Amino acid sequence: MILINAIFDVKETEFENFLADINKLIDSSKQEAGCLSYELFQSTTSENRFVMIENWADQAAVEQHNQNPDLIAFAQNVGNYVSAKPVLHVTEVATAN
Repeated sequence: MILINAIFDVKETEFENFLADINKLIDSSKQEAGCLSYELFQSTTSENRFVMIENWADQAAVEQHNQNPDLIAFAQNVGNYVSAKPVLHVTEVATAN
């Protein structure tokens, strides 16, 4: 399983635009083959910080996800929404057989 955490520090003036774009991405991503979960959380200590937690079945599913038109559009626009470059953490998690 592949676990991806993406951290976004969103400008207060861009909350609505960020949420509109990312919710479209979430909806389409959850329909993809190999998507085990795709959830957005808001920090309890910083209302401007959001964390996307994605779980994918395998690397092939992640590579297919990277072709998602909603992800490509979000990636092109994310610089408008954030006050700092998003931080990505990608981890391969061994699953019990």
